[in-house]
Amino acid sequence: MMNNTEPKLHEFRIKYNAGASHSAQDSYHYYNAETASKALSFHNSMIRRNKLNMQTLAVEKYNPYSNLWEDKSEILNNK
Repeated sequence: MMNNTEPKLHEFRIKYNAGASHSAQDSYHYYNAETASKALSFHNSMIRRNKLNMQTLAVEKYNPYSNLWEDKSEILNNK
């Protein structure tokens, strides 16, 4: 058996919209990351880099065994 030293990446999706005044349509950005906090960090970096004004609504992790997205939004309260 090979010793895999690379960290396992998980698929995360971050639900967002253009802001409170434009909240009718939500969208998703998808990230591969080790943790929900790292996925959120990637998302926040992208927002700053592109000078976007949006609100982040949810962070979800894909569970390939149940084919469901698991809510990890508690990370939004820990910013």
